[in-house]
Amino acid sequence: MPANKTKTDAERQEIDPVFKDVLTFNFRQLDVPIQTQVEVSRLPRTMDALVILKQPNKLEKVRLETVFSYFRVYNQVEFKGKEDLLTRAGYRLILGRTNLYLGEEDISAKEMTVTIISARKPRKVLYQCPDDVRWENVGAGHYVSTDSLPVHLFVCNELVIEPKNYPLLLFAASKEKFRQFVEQIVYEDNTIFIHYAYFIDYELTEEVLEMAGKQSTYQKNIELYMKKYGKVLLRGLTPEEILRELEPETREKLKQLIKDQDEKQN
Repeated sequence: MPANKTKTDAERQEIDPVFKDVLTFNFRQLDVPIQTQVEVSRLPRTMDALVILKQPNKLEKVRLETVFSYFRVYNQVEFKGKEDLLTRAGYRLILGRTNLYLGEEDISAKEMTVTIISARKPRKVLYQCPDDVRWENVGAGHYVSTDSLPVHLFVCNELVIEPKNYPLLLFAASKEKFRQFVEQIVYEDNTIFIHYAYFIDYELTEEVLEMAGKQSTYQKNIELYMKKYGKVLLRGLTPEEILRELEPETREKLKQLIKDQDEKQN
């Protein structure tokens, strides 16, 4: 790892594309568009994701079929992985992006929501934030701030293992919680989420599949699912993120192919 690159930086580069891919796939299943890496102002600040729901029927669909039952028209979603703990300063920076977006787009705070998905429980944010911030526990792993613009915080480690929570349970920092989740999706033969689980923890997922005697079945099923959903999954990634996921040899072949095509056109 380069001297100027921290473990947190490396972890975000590895896990962030998976989070955005999962979120994008989840919303595309509902035929709801989602933007990732949304720039706010000219400052080097981006939201992890933004979901805009101007059509009442799509807003209702999201509220009924996902954990985001509180969504409004404009919905900011931020992700904090297990090596990227949410801090009090980080919490304020997230709200800073929110306010920049509200100001630049001239949107009322009543039309917007802020959601933070945190792999671990950010105790200092929940229990040691400034006096003007109070949190209420409104469900297992779900907290809401009492700010003028409420912030919804989901702690992946504390979520109940049920289908609506699957996109968030993938990012649980607790190995035991993640194992329980993988055991459940393997039991259900949920190939899409098994595919994502491989990205998060390959060895543990392989172990659970082997114990369930489903390794060979899974390999066949994943090929069918990738044919059906592969293009949808890739839509959630930028070209840079796709390249990062490729093996070095494949990456070089792709670069050569592009070069050859350019030469033919010229």
